[in-house]
Amino acid sequence: VAQMCDSVAIMYAGNIVEEGPVKKIFHSPKHPYTEGLLQCIPKMNRKQKKLNAIPGSVPHPRNFPTGCRFYPRCQHAMKKCLSQQPGLIEIDDERFVACFRYFKNSDGERE
Repeated sequence: VAQMCDSVAIMYAGNIVEEGPVKKIFHSPKHPYTEGLLQCIPKMNRKQKKLNAIPGSVPHPRNFPTGCRFYPRCQHAMKKCLSQQPGLIEIDDERFVACFRYFKNSDGERE
């Protein structure tokens, strides 16, 4: 993907969770799913007996959790993730992420 595309969209359970330039996403992922996904890529220069995996299970398409679909597997889950699904927000030039960690409160600070 990184060699063929300029931009990429990462999807989890039918929703785009991160979108932007390939180089930015591959070098500095922001969504917890994207982080986990990239950590699962085997490294040719390192011997591994077992590949990394994202903890938990992918939800059944007929039984998605309410709120953020990734929250049952997310190490950064907040209370609001249980009931609200974050939309994509722009976090820097041409880069979007659907995660409450990057939402800002009324004071302009991250929640």
